[in-house]
Amino acid sequence: MLKKIVFLLALFVAYSFSNSFADGSGKVIITPTATCADQALQLNGFGTRKKLFIKLYVASLYLQKKSNDGSLLLEMAQASCMRLHITSSKITSEKMIKATREDFETSTQGNTAPIETEIKTFLSWLERPIKKGDEFEFAFIPHNTTYVSKNGSPLGMIESKEFSMALFGIWLGDTPVQQNLKDKLLGK
Repeated sequence: MLKKIVFLLALFVAYSFSNSFADGSGKVIITPTATCADQALQLNGFGTRKKLFIKLYVASLYLQKKSNDGSLLLEMAQASCMRLHITSSKITSEKMIKATREDFETSTQGNTAPIETEIKTFLSWLERPIKKGDEFEFAFIPHNTTYVSKNGSPLGMIESKEFSMALFGIWLGDTPVQQNLKDKLLGK
């Protein structure tokens, strides 16, 4: 009886992993589907954010309907979810806040004033210590709300379509943080 239970458990684990994708390093498992803010979504694409040969995080984009059009996605007409799996111990909360602030500047072409309050709120959630293995989730729901969580624990929500467009624009906009990451997130 015990052998049957062990066999069934091993079979279940093997099946679970067969329906997942690895990021190439074997450290981050990307699932083909995800539930974000109570929305069932499918994987659109994933890739690694690198800076000076350092792999900082693995980003994965989940959507209701797959798309390779970043501009269309930034209209924020469908539920979307971006997950960041921190893969480098070099990322600290201070570095993440500084980089994210700069990324918002780029994403909005320097016009952060209309969403400055929302950006400050978002950045305050990054003040908590960040370590290798942490996972951030940014889930947008079409009633203009972005839910933010870290390691499965909610940090808060921001109700602003403009903020959501700027946040997702960091990776999917005309001047993304990394072009080949944008291409991979869009399944290109």
